[in-house]
Amino acid sequence: MKNAISSCLAASLCLPAWAEIENDIPLGIEAVTGFRTGYVYRGFELAETSLDFQIEAEIALSNFDTISVGSWYLGEGDGNFSETGAFVDYRHELDVKTVVGSSLTYRHFGSSILESGLDFGFFVTYQASDDWDGKAGTYYDFGNEAFYTALDIRWSKSISDSTFIALENGISYVNDYLARDGFNDLYGRFSLTYAVSDSVAFTPFIGWSIQLVDNTVSDFIQGGLLFEVIF
Repeated sequence: MKNAISSCLAASLCLPAWAEIENDIPLGIEAVTGFRTGYVYRGFELAETSLDFQIEAEIALSNFDTISVGSWYLGEGDGNFSETGAFVDYRHELDVKTVVGSSLTYRHFGSSILESGLDFGFFVTYQASDDWDGKAGTYYDFGNEAFYTALDIRWSKSISDSTFIALENGISYVNDYLARDGFNDLYGRFSLTYAVSDSVAFTPFIGWSIQLVDNTVSDFIQGGLLFEVIF
């Protein structure tokens, strides 16, 4: 989930764009649960449907440094696939627009084409304006012994005091990732977040992955609904 699901959530995965409303909601512990019509991680379709739960805490080390830690569980409805994991992210604010950081993640896959293992990477984010930001990151997947690099641009906009829309588009590049080499996929997500209160929100979304490197694999589209609570 993190990547996308830090990743979306996401990867990833991968969570909905919360940057616009986190200025209005105190940082602390965040819990997210959701349903997806499909689960795609780094361009690989791993499940046709999924239910997931993630909990995350952010700790401020200083005015410029923060650490986020969390864990998640994701499972397919028929029980054929599951994923559990945990992560720690470190972020350092270089200036009001630029943040650099690193992440360490462990994923355990059940009945998957991907191997379980650690994932370590570096990333940089840039806030071009109140509505636009970008992120570039490169990661090494020790379980699958391959590099993964991604660049994405995100746009978000408030349409009322409690409702926000967000659009993310990105492109990924892989090196010998399960026999994939080169530009991997074009991915994206459109979401609408409705904040019921200062600490509760619902986010329906549509996501997609357009295959670039493997012509034998179909493009993916998925929908879902996330329920978020911040303590």
